[in-house]
Amino acid sequence: MSGGQAEHWAEELAVLGPGVSEAVAWAGLVIERAGGAWLTDADGRDYLDLMGGAGVNLIGHSHPGYLDALHRQLDAWMIGAHASTARLDALRGLAGLLPATLNRVQFYSGGAEAVEAAIRLAKSATGKFEILSFWRGFHGRTAAALAATGGARAGLGPAMTGVHTTPYAYCYRCPLKATYPACGLACVDLARETLRETSSGSLAAILVEPVQGRAGNVIPPPGYLAALRELADEHDALLIADESMTGLGRTGTILASEDVSPDIVVLGKGMGNGYPVSAIAAPAEIMETGTFGKPSASSSSYGGFPLACAAVASVAQVVRGRGLAERARTVGAEFTALLREVIPERGIVGEIRGIGLAVGIELVADEKTRAPLDKKQLHAVFTRLLENGVLVMTGGGSLRLYPPLTIDIAELTDAAHTIASILNTWTS
Repeated sequence: MSGGQAEHWAEELAVLGPGVSEAVAWAGLVIERAGGAWLTDADGRDYLDLMGGAGVNLIGHSHPGYLDALHRQLDAWMIGAHASTARLDALRGLAGLLPATLNRVQFYSGGAEAVEAAIRLAKSATGKFEILSFWRGFHGRTAAALAATGGARAGLGPAMTGVHTTPYAYCYRCPLKATYPACGLACVDLARETLRETSSGSLAAILVEPVQGRAGNVIPPPGYLAALRELADEHDALLIADESMTGLGRTGTILASEDVSPDIVVLGKGMGNGYPVSAIAAPAEIMETGTFGKPSASSSSYGGFPLACAAVASVAQVVRGRGLAERARTVGAEFTALLREVIPERGIVGEIRGIGLAVGIELVADEKTRAPLDKKQLHAVFTRLLENGVLVMTGGGSLRLYPPLTIDIAELTDAAHTIASILNTWTS
């Protein structure tokens, strides 16, 4: 960080609250402009942006069609949730991407707000009140979302009642000390036992990330989501897939959970490509049941405003028109394979995992014990990457990579070799 950028940050932090993500604070960048997969700071230095707003940059910075759509809407009108061409275009765009069963969409402003709505909807539709969520998951920091988010409640007193938590299928760090597939998905058996022992018999929903983002892009093994689908059905409960990070193509399919037919899907992040907008999608018979289906019961102050809808419509058009989900699947597979080729899983590299263009590189202090790399060392790795022009996200002791789905394979190839040059020679 140059002196001028440091001074800029100091002036901001003299007034700004502490709600800046750790990796953003570590970077300390003052950005002047962006295009595609690249950021340019105030000193004119370029960075390949694999942070991407933690998965927000779906179609690339400053995508021309996206900018044109927002400019045209700015010139028309911005305030109010009245019917609009933008909202109809957004709904048509999502309908063309989502499974036909998810035929009702409600718009919100951010991911946590949409998660809250999804939980309310599940309670409304089932008449029950309990939620099952998972260790190391992340759903937001509002009341119900926070109760379902492991490891984020310290010092905040009692969380919302009725939330049960159980281990996720994090095979690299299995808390049951089991090994897949010999374990037979023991973590799902434990979830079943947890409900048997602690539930009052009023399970409304299972809330799960198809890929756990903040934990380091943790990908569950085959059959895991299907087993959770079965568990929900056993309890006459709904399955909520929090696809805020994974939705609309990031993992190589439009929904990472589409094979298991979730009852409610949470969308956000990349859906607006930088404009703050989120949504839930569900079948009409679920969304219109109970109190959630009454006028104003599910509304949001900014939900469905035209500028947000113009962003959604543009993103949906690009994702569908360019086949970005399929592209993420093929390009992401190439990228992950290259990373595994040039970065041996030894030393500080514990595991390299990827699905589509959501990639995690788990860093460890000891390859035998798999003890996570400490925060100081993780910060040092992050800084070395930044100094070499590659900006990444961190989480759970891992490097998290979120390229735009439009990124060129040559850019990813260069990034892989840069990351390899640092990790393969790292000494604490």
